[in-house]
Amino acid sequence: MRVSKRYLSCVCCLTGGLWMAMAGVAVAQVTINPIILVGASTDSNYWQAENQEVSVNTYFVRPGIVMGFETPKTTIVFDATVDFYWYDDQDTPAAGIQDASDDDFVGFTGYFNVDYQLTDRLNIGFSDELYITRDPARSDINSNSVSRDKYTINYFEPTAYYEFADKFGLLAKYRNTISNYEAELEDSKENRGVFDLYYLLNRSAAVYAGYEIWEREYDQNSSDYLSNFVSLNYEHQFNYFTIKGGGGYHKRTFDESTLEDLDLFSWKIQIRGQDAGTTFKSMMNARSMIDGRFFRKGQDADLILDESRSLLSLDLGQEMNDDGTGNTYYTATYARFEGGYRFFGKLETLLRVSFQNSDYETDARNEDTYYVSASVGYKVLDYLLLGFEGGYETRDSNIIGNDYDNTFAMFVVNFDYDFSGR
Repeated sequence: MRVSKRYLSCVCCLTGGLWMAMAGVAVAQVTINPIILVGASTDSNYWQAENQEVSVNTYFVRPGIVMGFETPKTTIVFDATVDFYWYDDQDTPAAGIQDASDDDFVGFTGYFNVDYQLTDRLNIGFSDELYITRDPARSDINSNSVSRDKYTINYFEPTAYYEFADKFGLLAKYRNTISNYEAELEDSKENRGVFDLYYLLNRSAAVYAGYEIWEREYDQNSSDYLSNFVSLNYEHQFNYFTIKGGGGYHKRTFDESTLEDLDLFSWKIQIRGQDAGTTFKSMMNARSMIDGRFFRKGQDADLILDESRSLLSLDLGQEMNDDGTGNTYYTATYARFEGGYRFFGKLETLLRVSFQNSDYETDARNEDTYYVSASVGYKVLDYLLLGFEGGYETRDSNIIGNDYDNTFAMFVVNFDYDFSGR
């Protein structure tokens, strides 16, 4: 598969680069972390059904590695795991409902990023994310799907930032997204351009005008579309808090004349708060690692307490979903909160709460989904953590058969060993 070959190339390039860097660059900082996440979870309503609930146990093993290379001008990060999942029915499935064990699979989670300060004014880089998964949230952060179909998705994104005056800067990105399903389901691809023109008010605040244009193409019956989004935004750094906010006009036009164009005032507010030194992924935020229901990999939700004691993440917004397989589009209005605190240097706690209203544009469907979970983890050793998480998720729909309630619990063992400090 093309995306898998791309990742193999990335691994080879990074490994060779690290070797040459260690041999020839005295100021380089190299990080090599083998990691493994092992655990088990249980869901009272695995298929998220209104009736005929089936309890299922999930067992998983996720070995992987995190490698990093940093010099004053260059940063390279590679973070990948191979994901083994097994499922076991605790109830007898009703007629027409498959055995959960039929979903056993081997997946992949990978992130590769290169950042290079080419000149005093020009920064370039690219990132690539690859997932082989059954989680619909990997394909759309605002997903409202309960599908368990296996698919591969790859995000490739080169980036450039040019500071062409003391107060002005331009950020340009190109993002290519490819989604391929294992079953005979609809694949898609997206090409997106992102342009942000910044005006720096001072050292800690900036305003910027944004423009995004993207086209999504489907390989079966769904209509291709073109989206244009213009926005005005503000960003401010307050000590350990970063606040970003903005909004603008989003218009989506379809190739099929039978579909009406959609438009929306879209807005978003993000607040990130953390003590100094919070830089790596959470060893205890296991459910986010498994199903990604809050954020894609590489975003701020994966931060941990590290040597600090606390973190906070809050997202509020209103957006249109991007993955509209079957011509199903809706306005997602959401609130997502994550807060954590470390006690005594070893006991980590984490609370996550989210709400999303999905108001469908293409039919009369309207649904509210609520999610809450609490986690506690204990660091037995600096590189070994035992964690437990419990939570509840529910959806209230105006469509008969779409409501569901699910109670879940999870136990994990996380090994994360840093050779660079040994």
